[in-house]
Amino acid sequence: MKVLLLTSEFLPVNGGVATYAREIALSAARLGASVTVCAPDYGVAAHAEDRRLPYEIRRFSGGLHSRRELPAKVALVRRLVAEHDYDVVHAADWPFFIPLALSRKRVRGRMVVTVHGTEINETQTPEKRLAIWLAGVFGPRTEVTANSAYTHMLFRDRFNVPAEQVRTVHLGVSDFWFGPRARRADTRVELGLRPGGATMVTVARLTRRKGHLTTVAALAALPPAIRGKITWLVIGPEGEADYVEELKAAVAASGCDIRLMGALPSQQIRDIYGACDFFCLSGNWDPSGRVEGFGLVFLEAAAGGLPSVATDVGGVADAVLHNQTGLLVEPHVELLSAAIAEMVNDPVKRMSLGKRAATRARSMSWERCAAGTYYLGLPRAQYAQEESDAAAAASGESGLTGLLRQQLS
Repeated sequence: MKVLLLTSEFLPVNGGVATYAREIALSAARLGASVTVCAPDYGVAAHAEDRRLPYEIRRFSGGLHSRRELPAKVALVRRLVAEHDYDVVHAADWPFFIPLALSRKRVRGRMVVTVHGTEINETQTPEKRLAIWLAGVFGPRTEVTANSAYTHMLFRDRFNVPAEQVRTVHLGVSDFWFGPRARRADTRVELGLRPGGATMVTVARLTRRKGHLTTVAALAALPPAIRGKITWLVIGPEGEADYVEELKAAVAASGCDIRLMGALPSQQIRDIYGACDFFCLSGNWDPSGRVEGFGLVFLEAAAGGLPSVATDVGGVADAVLHNQTGLLVEPHVELLSAAIAEMVNDPVKRMSLGKRAATRARSMSWERCAAGTYYLGLPRAQYAQEESDAAAAASGESGLTGLLRQQLS
């Protein structure tokens, strides 16, 4: 199978779309596909990393997407699909939806587009909806994959697309997060964590929609006896300056052991996961229209055996299964506070949730995501129930995952 993957974000840029494009391409190659990734060059003449990847990288001149680059992207896609007969041409994110649609007469194979969440709301302006309609972006040949049940629902609500054209294919978690980590005791000593205390960790940019202020308020609302047991490690780069200033003031006034650690390398985060007791991220509904399409960070923490306390916004319910891999609550301070208290006070349940979280994370491989997106390795019919059975995955590997592991071994 020949796959052409079109993405507006890729290495060396980090972020959700870049991770998705990198991992699905790598996994498709592992499953035997011949993959070509078309990605921006970010103004750099050569990327040493490209030569080490097991698939071809075609760089085009540009950086993060802007509307003025659309004509160049249309010409680029037309040229690429004329060069080879690809079995699948995949627009991994919104900036390539229109270029792919306008090239459909030259595409002999399948046309796949992936929706991640936020861009669904961002395309609701009259100008963008008209462009989508005129280009025939979601015409009968286009297959749409959504990264969560929520994204699937949101897309169907915003666009009049037949149900059979849209599928949910959950994201995966990289093998890196299951890799070796420092000894728990050593990391706890290095971080100065108290013996017998409960440590929760958050990994997210310090931005309003990630809800750090809600978590501060939830901790402050706990009874002193519980609050005194908790250390909260907050990892992530700073976002909006006014929000960061507000957050730092709230942390200073909270009387809680909260440590803002800034951005850290992935290896260090993996070690810290191994030293913590549970993960917490209290995202909020964002009036700007940005949504949490899935919540990959919950799976990365789960790979380290951490259950999650999370708020039920966007597609988080697909990443955290309530009372199976974590505790899922509405985004209200008192409910979040109660969930944190439950994690601290019930270590038996916490460990049970953590074990299930780790089991489910192993079942959510990127190979499964690539196979489900491109129909690699197994007949299409065998994928029909895979993505609708997330709850069963919490207690063991799915049949599809097991078959894929047999193929890869």
